[in-house]
Amino acid sequence: MVLSFLSLSWNCKSKQESLIEEIQELLEEQNYEKASGILKEYLIKPKSDSDILSKEKPETPRIVELSFDRKRLVYLEDSKLLWKDAVDGSNGSKSLDEVPASLAVSLNANFALAEYPMTNGCRLFAISLKNNDLLYESGAQISCRNRGGISDDGSKIYYFVDNQLYEEKTVEPRTPKLVVSKEKIAPPFTGLKARFFLYPVGKDFLLFSGNAGSYVLYYFQPEKKSVEKIDQEVISPLIYYGTGDSAYYLGGSIGRLHLRRLQFGKGKPSTSKLFTISRKEINPWKIPGKNEFVSNYSGKVHLWGPSRKSQVLPILCERIWMVDQNKLLCENEKGELYLTSLDFPEEDWRILKLFEEARDK
Repeated sequence: MVLSFLSLSWNCKSKQESLIEEIQELLEEQNYEKASGILKEYLIKPKSDSDILSKEKPETPRIVELSFDRKRLVYLEDSKLLWKDAVDGSNGSKSLDEVPASLAVSLNANFALAEYPMTNGCRLFAISLKNNDLLYESGAQISCRNRGGISDDGSKIYYFVDNQLYEEKTVEPRTPKLVVSKEKIAPPFTGLKARFFLYPVGKDFLLFSGNAGSYVLYYFQPEKKSVEKIDQEVISPLIYYGTGDSAYYLGGSIGRLHLRRLQFGKGKPSTSKLFTISRKEINPWKIPGKNEFVSNYSGKVHLWGPSRKSQVLPILCERIWMVDQNKLLCENEKGELYLTSLDFPEEDWRILKLFEEARDK
């Protein structure tokens, strides 16, 4: 067994070393374009120990959602809804009748809320990702501009109509109820057409209201049917779940971005202004146990933090998500989707350096 392991390790290493030797020869011949292409192909493709979720590029942009603890991921590929538990490896899929325009998941990603486009707006479906005990169609026709929500037991959905928030039980008869009026969730600029976004935190939700790079963040408690403003001068209505009961989002103003952290789980969430960030750091995924993040920008993946210099990692991804503890979910330019580790062998760092040298020639 030991000899087999050593043989396998030597073979893997020899393949990388052979690639490096081939590239060095091409560089000596000043064949930079060919060298760059070969190296790019290596950095794009999944490695031998990667968990490949999809090899096919969907016809419509892939939608990816995560549970709050990042242990369960849900992804939509055209009319196929798939999910995977990153801890126990269990997975499943469900074929849908149509291609949804958008998707939101419950706190633990056991339920999903899909929006289907119509002639004048969208209609909603609540779907169980555990079994087949829920497939509920809402009677509401809503704007496709907003993001609704679904409770973690799948019993209620939430959506916006005319800038007001409604609640609807996922059983017949359909009985939507107004829970929050538009005056209580006003956007920063009332003259612009507002957009609204819900994200689950515990039994409650974060609610973004705004448009054009300017949002207000509210805390919505369904049981109390109440909302509280918890932050303003928010740049983007997106959140990036951290580890434990935390999430990150972007605040500040155009040209001066800074990272903000939100702690939830015990009563009203608390917010903290952390530090100024650059455009390369605008999708911050927190690494467990360290004050470090990964982001992707222009096809590259950056490792960065407030007390360290930004470092490009030897992997090329168009979009990334941090899943479970230390797994990177990568969508490459070919449309492949795979899970991989952030531990890279020394040869990969050498290949990245050679790629940068060949590309810059």
